[in-house]
Amino acid sequence: MSVLVFALTTVNPKNIESLNIYIGTTTPLLEEVGAEIIQGYEIEKTIVGDALPERVTIVRYPSREAVDRVFESAEYHALRYTREQAFLSYQIGIVQE
Repeated sequence: MSVLVFALTTVNPKNIESLNIYIGTTTPLLEEVGAEIIQGYEIEKTIVGDALPERVTIVRYPSREAVDRVFESAEYHALRYTREQAFLSYQIGIVQE
């Protein structure tokens, strides 16, 4: 059964180089497990609560195991510093399993 994962992000406009490294590393990880970005949205306005990140991206993974392979991989863990530099806000969650 496929799994939908959302990413709430705000890119750090002062560090596009780190963003490019992050994307260049994670894109092959997603492809390797058969995941696909199915939709991305700019968040126009927060209605209630603290300000939301600027973007939400929905990614479909073929299985929970595929999700775990990406987020538990050595390559993904090695990106921690790069990710912290590339994004001002970065949250990931599962919306459907």
